[in-house]
Amino acid sequence: MSIKIEKVVTNKFEMRYFKFGTGSKTAVILPGLSLTSVMNSADSVVSAYKDMKKDYTVYLFDRRTDCPKGYNIKDIGDDTAEAFKALGLKDIYLFGVSQGGMIAQIIALDYPGLINKLALCSTISRITDENTKVLKEWLSYAENGDENSLVRRMVETVFSDAFVNKYGKLLAELMGGAGEEDMKRFIILAESFDGFDVSERLGEIRFPVLVIGSKADKIFPFKDIALTAEKAEAKMLVYDNFGHAVYDETPDCLEKVLRFYNGDVNF
Repeated sequence: MSIKIEKVVTNKFEMRYFKFGTGSKTAVILPGLSLTSVMNSADSVVSAYKDMKKDYTVYLFDRRTDCPKGYNIKDIGDDTAEAFKALGLKDIYLFGVSQGGMIAQIIALDYPGLINKLALCSTISRITDENTKVLKEWLSYAENGDENSLVRRMVETVFSDAFVNKYGKLLAELMGGAGEEDMKRFIILAESFDGFDVSERLGEIRFPVLVIGSKADKIFPFKDIALTAEKAEAKMLVYDNFGHAVYDETPDCLEKVLRFYNGDVNF
């Protein structure tokens, strides 16, 4: 399998994406922060989300190719919404993960006419000093050009101990291999969290919202994930022992997202 990488080009930016599936409904996945582009893992993503292929045409978007210094979550959300519009996407079943969940919240609040339903996983609605401790540690390694330590700590903090014990070496190989430009881009995107806070606006959302989180998340305190669900008056799906990457670790996360999209919230 080889997935074609495409791009949206506007008068402001270009943004890469790929799509798969043949369904009549439109789904969009917004991934979290990564050291190298998720476009490099397109085949793996399609395999992981294969259950969506029948009912949905699924798009996964990268960040814009040239991320300017000072780029923030609001900016990313505006650009991503513009990419949606350029492709004619609407009535979207949106799934945002971690930083992608923050971007999804911006789109849901500022471009609500594009969205049908919203699923948020391992994400929060406001940034504080407490919930950025891990991100600041990652950033310090990146600024020092220490890729080995950065990758090691990303593996240790994104995934649960049990998952790392089983797959840690493979995960480090998949996450690594960053070039100089990758590291510069990572720094800009890691700094983009600063000042993000939409927590008091989430009550504006008028379409169904699902928030997914794990009590063992090592990056964002669970209380902040739960606060997001409370503020959005969302259905919440709680796991106990998985890591921040609960969407990768648990076998039924996507199944329950699809049930939510189909109107079933009894899980």
